Amino acid sequence: MLTHVPKKVNWEKFIKEGTDEWNCQMAVCDSFEERPIWIKESLSEQLSNKGLKLSSNYLKRLLFRAAYYFSNGPFLRFWIRKGYDPRKDPESRIYQRIDFRVPPSLRSYCDNGIASGLKHKWGDLCGFRVFPYKCQISLQLFELPDDYIQQEMKKPSTQTTCNLATGWFTPHVLEIFRLCVAVRFLSVYPNAGAESFLKSASSRLEKSKRTVVKEPIVNQQINRDEVIIEEKGMSNDEEEEEDDDDDDVEDDMEDEDFDIDLVGDGTNFLQEPSYTNEDNISKSYLQDLFGSFPYNNGGGNEFQDGENSDGEYHIYDQDSDENYSDDDY
Repeated sequence: MLTHVPKKVNWEKFIKEGTDEWNCQMAVCDSFEERPIWIKESLSEQLSNKGLKLSSNYLKRLLFRAAYYFSNGPFLRFWIRKGYDPRKDPESRIYQRIDFRVPPSLRSYCDNGIASGLKHKWGDLCGFRVFPYKCQISLQLFELPDDYIQQEMKKPSTQTTCNLATGWFTPHVLEIFRLCVAVRFLSVYPNAGAESFLKSASSRLEKSKRTVVKEPIVNQQINRDEVIIEEKGMSNDEEEEEDDDDDDVEDDMEDEDFDIDLVGDGTNFLQEPSYTNEDNISKSYLQDLFGSFPYNNGGGNEFQDGENSDGEYHIYDQDSDENYSDDDY
């Protein structure tokens, strides 16, 4: 158990100044000075636009010197600048994660795109100009050009602590954000078949916006003195396997989201519901779309019991300075 997030690493001691590796590492660190939390794909595209085209493995090596990531919670798998703890800063809410899951009947589009080796630019995905090829995608609120999301996320947080399930937002606000994302993506689905999903999501979005939910501030104080860190001393082969898992994180996210031991009763988050009836859009697709936001006929925002429990954040970080050597690169 450690009492803090990983501290900044003095990488300058181990890399020769002026080399390509130095310049690449400096570019990554400068990006984290611009903003403290990044999605790997977004950072990769920004660096590429600056003329730095880095392989996935090499970028990850650079990232581990500058950042760490949570394996659960509202910043799941997002790279966070070492020394910065988003759980202590309400302003970090703009960098929280929001998910979109493609309805089962529309996934043939995703399958065909992946089989053809097609890949969208990250900026086009965040701008809702294209429909995702992956069946599940995680986005960052900060990058979404949606007027409602941008307006709401900039309002002062009503939460006094960072909730393991919803971060600095209430369940109702996050539900609206997810609906906004669903409507935007379903609106650009290039083939026939999304009309019923779009209609249902749009209807629920308008109802949710009109609903005034008096939600008490969740007094869930994450124990900041109990942060689990798994250090990553990886060989080259292990890095290949880890990187494959990282690149495909959207595909296996459903299992990882709920693989969390909770303090108190030792239980895990409940698994997301499966698609039992594709015709019942609101109780099937939308429930799976919301993940941890269970459907209820009253339009409320009840959480599954596990997510109201205090929980631990799990942090992944590489080993400390002495593990960096020329042999690793």
